[in-house]
Amino acid sequence: MAKETDYFRTFCRISKAFGTTFKKDQLLDLIVQSAIDSLNGKAACLFLADEEKGLSTPVAQKGLSEDYLHAEPMKIETVIKDLMAAGGYIAFTDAASDARLDNHEAKKAEGIASILVVPVMVQNKGIGVLSLYTGEQRAFSDDEVAFLQALADQGGIAIQHAHLYERVNTNADLYFRLAANINSSRELKQIFHTLSAEIGEAFSMKGVSIRLYNPETGMMDLAASHGLSEAFLNKGSISADKSEVVTRILAGETVVIKDVGKDPRLQYPEESRREGIVSALAVPIQSQNKVIGELRLYSAVKRQFPGHIVKMLTALAHQGGVAIEKERLLRRIRMNSEIFNDLAVAMDSTLDVKKILHILSSDVAEVFGVKGVSIRLLDEEKKTLHLVASYGLSEAYLDKGPLLAEKNTAIQNKPVVIPNVADSKEIQYPKETAGEGIAATLTVPINAREGVIGVMRLYSETPRDFTEDDVILAMALAHQGGLAIQNASMYLKLQEDKKDLEEEIWSHRAWF
Repeated sequence: MAKETDYFRTFCRISKAFGTTFKKDQLLDLIVQSAIDSLNGKAACLFLADEEKGLSTPVAQKGLSEDYLHAEPMKIETVIKDLMAAGGYIAFTDAASDARLDNHEAKKAEGIASILVVPVMVQNKGIGVLSLYTGEQRAFSDDEVAFLQALADQGGIAIQHAHLYERVNTNADLYFRLAANINSSRELKQIFHTLSAEIGEAFSMKGVSIRLYNPETGMMDLAASHGLSEAFLNKGSISADKSEVVTRILAGETVVIKDVGKDPRLQYPEESRREGIVSALAVPIQSQNKVIGELRLYSAVKRQFPGHIVKMLTALAHQGGVAIEKERLLRRIRMNSEIFNDLAVAMDSTLDVKKILHILSSDVAEVFGVKGVSIRLLDEEKKTLHLVASYGLSEAYLDKGPLLAEKNTAIQNKPVVIPNVADSKEIQYPKETAGEGIAATLTVPINAREGVIGVMRLYSETPRDFTEDDVILAMALAHQGGLAIQNASMYLKLQEDKKDLEEEIWSHRAWF
């Protein structure tokens, strides 16, 4: 009865400690000391698995010398399997001579007679062992085994609580540092390199890479990395055509690769093995509900990547998307300011409409990242659109034939987006358009005081669903073109009126 009372009091102390501290070291020290005190032991030690090395690491111990602890580390996975096979514990009555143990002389020198070992479990997974050492040989009773196992379970709970607490702090710190980095830096590369390094260290990964999708090439271009060799990074292009992982990522899915040596979805499995990669996790980076890249983590040990880690990394990848969107917005603002400034300078320095419109077409192509731009004005007599300026288009394509006004909805003062010309019936010259390598178009009206006087058309080499912001900006720039034409017309009209007035005055020279 007295022994049961001691056990009860021990658990009361441990429970009280759990309620007053989150410090793992204090809790584990209390557990190993309680094992010694309640079971009349010489020493006790809690070993945890080092997953990368597959060995045991002492994290809390009382009563053992440093020489003994580091004499020869246990193969922890083997020990835990043996424990499970033996019914959940292993007892060594004569530790100094038991054939199942090594280092007999070290045990004699340490004064160890008997050993009792039980597993430390977290979520049905063995993560370590709790060992009790006695100075005299003894057979351990069922109650003693059950009590030591209960202490080991408390150790598992302490470790799990500590991990949860650390995870909350780590996640909060990651979010804070990343948000601060995004707000303080305009350099996307710097943000991504910081993000990859922070994630690699926070989740104890071998390496991290961030790649952005290039729709023109169909490749995932490297944007940042941490912990990976140049040889691995330069192994070859990452293609959606050759990698099922990339295909799934572009579809918005998260991909877990538990074993790179056995997963057929990888594009470079052999190179991954040579790099020392065992498991990997890839999550999509999204911007405006569109996948624009991937965040990939590489582990040197087999990992399961539980749901909370996937959620956390998905959230961090989303922050990467926010950084990209911010950088694009800033770049768009700068480029918009530059293009409007260029047009203002051009309109102030010359009344040569063709020169102004050529400047407009080249600037628009650069701002939107498109293959080419054309500007056509309406010939009301012929009911056609006459080319006055272009950029990036071949002479053969420009001379393909007359463009009929009735075939262009933009003449009705409405912007027209054709995200994929191959699927459209609105293209007047589909064969020539395909031959020019044009995949998508955006057409906006050019307005002057009297109404629509022409159209500006943007040509993309890849299928592209031009956004509402794209359309608004293109309309504003086309309006600037209309103002240039209107100003030039007004100037010419004034010049004609001036000439008429001079001639009329000269005809009445007798008045003077």
